[in-house]
Amino acid sequence: MVALGQRDLTERAPEPLALDLPTWRGVIPEYQAKALLDPAGISFPQGGFAATPEEATQVAARIGYPVVIKAQAAALGHKSDAGGVILNLADEAALLSAWDRLHANVAAYDASLALDGVLVEAMGQRGLELIVGAKRDAQWGPVVLVGFGGVTAELQHDARLITPDMTEAAIIAELGRLKSAALLHGYRGSPALDVAAVARLAMRMIDVMVGTPAIAEVDLNPVIVYPDGQGLVALDALIYTH
Repeated sequence: MVALGQRDLTERAPEPLALDLPTWRGVIPEYQAKALLDPAGISFPQGGFAATPEEATQVAARIGYPVVIKAQAAALGHKSDAGGVILNLADEAALLSAWDRLHANVAAYDASLALDGVLVEAMGQRGLELIVGAKRDAQWGPVVLVGFGGVTAELQHDARLITPDMTEAAIIAELGRLKSAALLHGYRGSPALDVAAVARLAMRMIDVMVGTPAIAEVDLNPVIVYPDGQGLVALDALIYTH
């Protein structure tokens, strides 16, 4: 377990938020997880689910190019490993070509894997990548781990534990104890990042876990954090239910 360290002793009472989960249990894939988390006010890229190439082009026309497409299936937790993510598609021709390429990639990775469809989303601005993961701890109950994320999250092991009683100020202080915390505060002339938005996201994830006992875990990775006052956006989301 990640050490808590010293923190503001003022406690916060969670505000439970119940999500309207599907009746079946297991892994809820990204496109459904994002729709379920929408009432929590979590920022996701503009986009939509597409079961056919025609639907994909309609989504892209609505949100504007360039877009990214991502393979969607409960059994496909690591889409990038399967070639199931294709970025920077500039127009309809590129999108249609990528649709075929994505399905071929996934079939080569696991021929038995049937996709629900594809998530089409707007390409966003780059920023610092964090991972925000919620789970149920035997000692603390619902907790959130916040750390440096993206594809290297498992290599960096740089995260802090956020408990249900922690205020926004306490969470910000806890984030300051990350080994790479300098990256949040304007490292080598880069702008200071919106750590308050990260703290509010962590609190909201606590609210979701408290209000929805059927959820075992929620993974948001990566979460792109922008300069102070500009918020963040969660690029990927998975929900694991009991």
